Amino acid sequence: MILEVFGPSGAGKTTLTSELVPVLRCHGYPVVLQIGDRRHPIRRAALKLASGLHSKWVGQDPLTAEIFKLLPPKSDLWATRLNWHFELLIKVWNAALTSTETISIFDQGMVQFVCSLVMFSGVTDQEKIARALDLVPKPNLLVRLQAPKEILESRLRERRRHLGIVQKLLEVDLQTSLDNVEHVNLVGELVESLGLPTISTESSDANGRIAALEMIVKDTIEKMQRSFTERAGVDFKYGELQATMK
Repeated sequence: MILEVFGPSGAGKTTLTSELVPVLRCHGYPVVLQIGDRRHPIRRAALKLASGLHSKWVGQDPLTAEIFKLLPPKSDLWATRLNWHFELLIKVWNAALTSTETISIFDQGMVQFVCSLVMFSGVTDQEKIARALDLVPKPNLLVRLQAPKEILESRLRERRRHLGIVQKLLEVDLQTSLDNVEHVNLVGELVESLGLPTISTESSDANGRIAALEMIVKDTIEKMQRSFTERAGVDFKYGELQATMK
């Protein structure tokens, strides 16, 4: 099962996903947390740039090429970095699909990636964004995390205060991050039209996160149990068929 949390920067995606893991494990489920690595931004940026240039020279994956044609980033630097990120995301996502008994949690998944492309391309055409959302693989459960803009700004200012000079140059500036809130809202509205199982919640404080956790855990367990029952039914029918053929 794949669970994706998406929302604007500062909404608390990483905090929430980290708190989900021990709760789901207490219920007996194996969990893999696919958190975007923020520990080494300089090394990460260099790898993205090198990998992006490599993809540009040798050619992109067809899905990557189509997505970037719809929502092309204005900056070549960000285009190469996002290209690397998306192709790596596809590999990790496909690997997660092979394990039906494991819950894979993404805080930088497919819907979040479309939000990033909208921000860096400046394209707000709903048909193009909807087409991009239609093309990317879908999670089994999507969690939309929101927070008031003043709280987002406070959290982002605090985060940037702890960044070094070079790190700040490699990250999105504060105003761009805040402007992206509208892009995330636009993507969120279009996601609703896809009919994806979605939980919308706010985690402005600890009480909000606890309520969000309870909702997410409840829905996740129900989906896992339903999936197990469906697989057991298929295996039982297959066993009956094998027995009748002997």
